[in-house]
Amino acid sequence: MLIITLYMLAGFLSVLIGGWLFTNSMEYISHRYRIGSSFVGAVLSPILTSLPELIVFLIALLFYGGVSGEDVAVGTIIGEPFVVSTIIYPIIFIVAAIGFYLRRRSDTALEVDKALIIPFIVVLLLFPTVLLPALIRSLVIRYLVAVFLVTAYLLYVHVMRSRQGLVIEDYEGLYMLRVIRGYRIEFMPFILQLVISVVLLFVGSKALVEGVIDLSKYLMLDVMGLSIIIVPTATVLPESITAVIWTWRERDTMAVAALIGEKVLYSTVYPALALVATRWLLSVEALVSVAVVEVISSAMLYHVIKGRLTWDVALIGLIGYLTYVLILLHVI
Repeated sequence: MLIITLYMLAGFLSVLIGGWLFTNSMEYISHRYRIGSSFVGAVLSPILTSLPELIVFLIALLFYGGVSGEDVAVGTIIGEPFVVSTIIYPIIFIVAAIGFYLRRRSDTALEVDKALIIPFIVVLLLFPTVLLPALIRSLVIRYLVAVFLVTAYLLYVHVMRSRQGLVIEDYEGLYMLRVIRGYRIEFMPFILQLVISVVLLFVGSKALVEGVIDLSKYLMLDVMGLSIIIVPTATVLPESITAVIWTWRERDTMAVAALIGEKVLYSTVYPALALVATRWLLSVEALVSVAVVEVISSAMLYHVIKGRLTWDVALIGLIGYLTYVLILLHVI
C-alpha cells in the first residue's frame, strides 16, 4: 500500500510540474501572438492544460487495454468535469477570500463576463449525451454522437473566437529563459520547455494509471469509480493553478473561463474520442458523476447570467463530491 501511494505521489508531482510548464508555455503563445483573454481562457488554455488527461487516456488504452485500462480511460474523461465542478471551485473561493482579507481583492465573490453563458450552456446541454451510447447499445449511435460532439465543439470555438476580449499584457516571461540565458530568439527555449513538459506529463500519467489500477485491486473498489476522483484530481492541476493565479489577481472572468472551457472540451471532443476507441460501458458511479455535473452547472449558469458567482456554488460542489464518495464506498 505504501509503495503504491508513493508511486502515485511521484506521478502526481510529475504531472503538476509538467502542467505548470505547459501553462506558462500557453501564456507565452497567447502573449506572443496577441490572442484575447476570453479566447485564451475558454479555448486555448483548456486545449493545452487538458493534455495530461489526454495522455492518461491514451496510456490507459495503449499500454494496458482490457477492461481495467478502458475503465481508467473512460473514468478519466468523465471524471474531469466532475472534479472541476465539485472541489476546484471551493478552492477558488478560498483563494478569493484570502485575497480579500489581504486586500488583494475587492470582493469574495467572482465577477464574471456574461459571455461565459455560452460555454456553460454547451456543458449543460451536451455533457449528458455521453450517456446515450451506454444506454443504447448501437455502434452507429456511438459514432453519430461522436461526430455531433466534435462538430459542436468546432462551432463553439468559432463563436468564442469572435469574443476573444483583451490581450494579456503583464506576462511574466518564459520560465526556460530564466535557466538558459543568451538567447535573443525565444523559439528554442520554448521548444525545450515544451519537450520537458511532455516527458513529465508522460511519466507522471503512466504512474497514475498504474497506481489507480493497483490501488483499486488492493482496496477492492471499482476501477472506473476510483479513477473518476483520483486521476482527474492530479491532471486537473494545470488549469486549477491557472485559475487560482487569475483569481488572486482578480481576473475572475479568466479564472472561471479556464475551468468552464475545460469542461466544454470534456463534454465534446474527448468523449467523442472515447466513444470511438472504447466499449464505453459506464458504472453507477459514472452515472452519478454526470448527474452531479449537471446540477452544479445549472446552478452556476444561473449565477453567470447575473454576472456574479457566490459561495453557494462551492457548497453545492462539496455536497456533490461527498455524495459521490459515499456511493463509491457503498455507504449509501
